[in-house]
Amino acid sequence: MDELVLLGKPDVPLLAHLKEVTEQGKILARHLGLPPALEKRALLACAFHDVGKATRSFQDYMRGKRGKGYPHALASLPFALAAELYTLQASPLAAAAVLSHHSPLGPEVYRGYRAPDYVDEKNLAAFLEDVVAFLQGLGWEGNLPAVEKLLKLATSDGTPATLLDNSRFRFGEELISLRGLFKELPPIDFADIKAVLQLADWVASSGKAQAGDLFLHQGRKLVLTSIKEKSIQLRPFQKKAGEMKRERLWLRAPTGTGKTEALLLWAGDTERLLYLLPTQATANAMWKRLKKIYGEENVGLAHGRAGYILRKELEEDPLDVRLWASVFARPVVVGTLDQYLMAHLQGRHWEIRRSLARRATVVLDEIHSYDPYTLGLLQEALAQEPPARLALASATLPEFLPELLGQGPLLEAEEPLWQRKRHELRLFVEPVASALEEALSFVRQGKTVLVIANTVKQAQEIYQALQEDGDYQVHLLHSRFAFRDRWKKEEQLGKTIPGTILVATQIVEVSLDISYDVLFTEVAPIDALVQRLGRVNRRGITPEGTTAPPAPAFIFLEWDKGSEKIYGQEILTWSRDILNDMPQHPTDGEWVQATNRLYEVQASSPSYQEDLREGQQTLREVQRISGCYTIDLSDEEMQKKFTTRKGQLSVEVLPQALKDEAFALRERGEHWRLVELLVPVPVYWLPAFSHWFSPLSDLGVFLTDLPYSEEMGLMPPGEGEAPPGMEIY
Repeated sequence: MDELVLLGKPDVPLLAHLKEVTEQGKILARHLGLPPALEKRALLACAFHDVGKATRSFQDYMRGKRGKGYPHALASLPFALAAELYTLQASPLAAAAVLSHHSPLGPEVYRGYRAPDYVDEKNLAAFLEDVVAFLQGLGWEGNLPAVEKLLKLATSDGTPATLLDNSRFRFGEELISLRGLFKELPPIDFADIKAVLQLADWVASSGKAQAGDLFLHQGRKLVLTSIKEKSIQLRPFQKKAGEMKRERLWLRAPTGTGKTEALLLWAGDTERLLYLLPTQATANAMWKRLKKIYGEENVGLAHGRAGYILRKELEEDPLDVRLWASVFARPVVVGTLDQYLMAHLQGRHWEIRRSLARRATVVLDEIHSYDPYTLGLLQEALAQEPPARLALASATLPEFLPELLGQGPLLEAEEPLWQRKRHELRLFVEPVASALEEALSFVRQGKTVLVIANTVKQAQEIYQALQEDGDYQVHLLHSRFAFRDRWKKEEQLGKTIPGTILVATQIVEVSLDISYDVLFTEVAPIDALVQRLGRVNRRGITPEGTTAPPAPAFIFLEWDKGSEKIYGQEILTWSRDILNDMPQHPTDGEWVQATNRLYEVQASSPSYQEDLREGQQTLREVQRISGCYTIDLSDEEMQKKFTTRKGQLSVEVLPQALKDEAFALRERGEHWRLVELLVPVPVYWLPAFSHWFSPLSDLGVFLTDLPYSEEMGLMPPGEGEAPPGMEIY
């Protein structure tokens, strides 16, 4: 290849790449509705983002020669900065985006680098003339800087790194460094420009995607086609949802009545849909469901283990698939709420996530599931940057939530659906473990029985007792299984077999789409009980389509210290009192009233309000301190500082029993599968029981000596091994 042709990739001329990125950037800027002033800066960023590849070392590398590379984003900075300052006389938003298009903007990025070895001035000047020319060819309005001015800043004394730290710019009454100025730029404007640049760069580099592929087309038609293919007869509330054009929707509909279809009809022809759920399991299930509606190429998955799930499900390397979804750049993204909140807490790629989320239709399903701290984070995020359209949905939908998260029209399922009586309550002032023989009597009749304990320890003990009692098919499911074993169990439990019994913890409340015949459960907060009841006689109809009789639901009102540790004595007492007032055959509507009774006292309690305020304050403080910087939120820091769902913060550990298998995965180059073998445990266990945990630096995880089996999961220590007050439940 001609040595004078500067390369952007081994087989792509640099000028061609810059032109393609700028063309895609223009399409994206128009799609996102950037105002003209911001669109101009986004195009400048696209045009100059890789000019720093015009160095001798990079060009040698492109031609297969060895050499020490120089960060091309840093080498591009002087050109982008000069173009922006000389052309627009405005704050350097484009320059900040160029500098950070491969590394997050932060206090140490590219500090202390030497000068780049740009190609000779003649070739560099000729190349810059070509860049200016194609910008003009794209219809650039206004003047562009002379090449001499671009060269002057790049070839002056010093380096791009010293330009970043030693130059001074006026900010209010102060003179601060360029690095400091970047931090203080308007975050929303910076996010928009960087989003256009990075997305355009990724699209152009993919070789197969186009900017238009990042947006949903004819979504309403796809939903209606799916409904027709499934022969679904739309209910009145679903039809009404499809007719509503408001920017905000609150939806309350009983379990199994078609809430999801109503939400998708309301979303209609949106160009981007973010469907957010409380758990990875519910997100995985919804991802599979929406792929069948919108098409596999349009739907992405975003949560902590999405990379593993995608690699497991897809034959191709999922890097691009995972990346697009993780930044909300697929037309439809199903994820967990923490992914949305991390964008507002300045996590990696916050700029793209927030830029796209502001213009998206966001659905927050199972909105009742979150603790007050998380609701505080969410309230602040929505108040600062509301999405284009927002729907919040739940079967119970406590009345205080609209007051907290913003009022909007409430759409409720029609009255007959609330009159369903799906359960027959039977209350007992004794522990659930005392009723195992009665549970087995239903199993002998061929019924499917669900037993729910509040703690893993209790569930394991009940399972062992049932196993010893006879030759019945008994399953155990709780949170302390290795991911592989839990995944396998959840897949098996998707199909209920008559005459079986499942012993589980509260993870079944929002993670499994199951329907059993009989329920035995420990007392829990009313909203949690509603979810548990929703796993029994789920839809209230028989296989023949007739109304099913109420299913027996045994609720045991005696609780232990483990239950108190999880829920608190006050909430359990309130819930017990509410249960004692319930009719034997409550309607779905009466459960909503009961839930509101609990939330009325709970949400007004000082501790609830304090957690709520702490969430709001945390988000405000993180954004104030960070400015446009990305926070390096390591997993450990996230666990210490933030929580996004009910329950204790957890850390993943490797059981000693699976250690050899973990090292075998590493030897085979399958380190990505390590997640299969990890078990979540409360984070306080590590310091409290340090003799059971030790760091395994070779794999980057903690090792635990607690016994583990595929059948039982991670076992607690023996009686008396834990210090008083630190018992494991």
